[in-house]
Amino acid sequence: MNPIVINGTVLCDNITGIPRYVYETVVRLDKLIEGTGLDVRIAYRDDGRPIHLPELKNIRLVPLKAVKYFYNLAVLPAYLRRTHAFYVGLASDMLLTKRSVTVLHDIRPLVMDTDKGFFRFKFRVQCLSTKWFAQRVFTVSDNQRHLISEKLGIPLDKIGITYNGWEHMKGVTPDESIFDKMPGVVKGEYYYALGSLAKHKNFKWIREVARRNPDKTFVVAGGKDLRAFGDDTEAKDTHNVFYPGYVSDAENAALMKHCKLFLHPAVFEGFGIPPLEALALGAPIALANATCLPELYGDTARYFDPYDYDTDLDKLAAQPVAAPDEVLQKYSWDRTANFWLHEIETVSYTHLRAH
Repeated sequence: MNPIVINGTVLCDNITGIPRYVYETVVRLDKLIEGTGLDVRIAYRDDGRPIHLPELKNIRLVPLKAVKYFYNLAVLPAYLRRTHAFYVGLASDMLLTKRSVTVLHDIRPLVMDTDKGFFRFKFRVQCLSTKWFAQRVFTVSDNQRHLISEKLGIPLDKIGITYNGWEHMKGVTPDESIFDKMPGVVKGEYYYALGSLAKHKNFKWIREVARRNPDKTFVVAGGKDLRAFGDDTEAKDTHNVFYPGYVSDAENAALMKHCKLFLHPAVFEGFGIPPLEALALGAPIALANATCLPELYGDTARYFDPYDYDTDLDKLAAQPVAAPDEVLQKYSWDRTANFWLHEIETVSYTHLRAH
């Protein structure tokens, strides 16, 4: 049976967002394929960085020496041809091969002017290569599914949905020492937000709301580039906002566990894992009424206008919501791994019959 090759280079980065999706899927898939006879491999660019994976028993790691831009353009495609492999791109990584399926987690660069022009051009070319070559395209919400179809002209019936999950937080012991780094933060009395400080995450909303609520405390984790909040000087002058920077899963768990309300003001998301993590840890959540968030979180969340800086946080926190059980059952890494087992079995046996 010809191999199935997953691109694992993204697993050399910090395990957040898209790397989280790949990591959690691969770790579970490794157990699921035992005894199936499937030949699944993780190829990655061997540039000296370690790949963040536990020891795998059934999936083979294939390091490929290459410089950054030649890996996807030449080295990995050559490996696929040499081994007659079928390619599975789980991390929005697109190759010019017809024996492939690809997950486009979101197409923000085609919708929002938040990235450099060259990156947007390169991203568009990659997306078009998916349209022309991939046998099937997947994404992580119905909102993105319709957006991909609209912007790229891919028929809706060619675009599937595969969700994110939350179980990576189950075995995490909250690291309460994070509060020692922020002596001004009182447990149970702060509003918490987490994410990269990219513009579409809209953490400017946090700063503006914090300025209008000087009696309230806010914690924003995920980076320290305060330019994401607007003017750098003004951001630093917001005395009631604390920036711990990148936090570990254990530190994040502690901050979610003790927050008064988890805030997610993003104006664009493909899925949005942090609110799911917060729900799993029992934290109340309030989300921007934007893109996929109402679709995914339904009545388990409170919603606000991400452009309204006069939001009444007390009224927002007091809004009644549904229990998270249904959402936590629907969006699960175990479900996602089983989804990919089925897809891989389908393409493997289809490819075998074709030869």
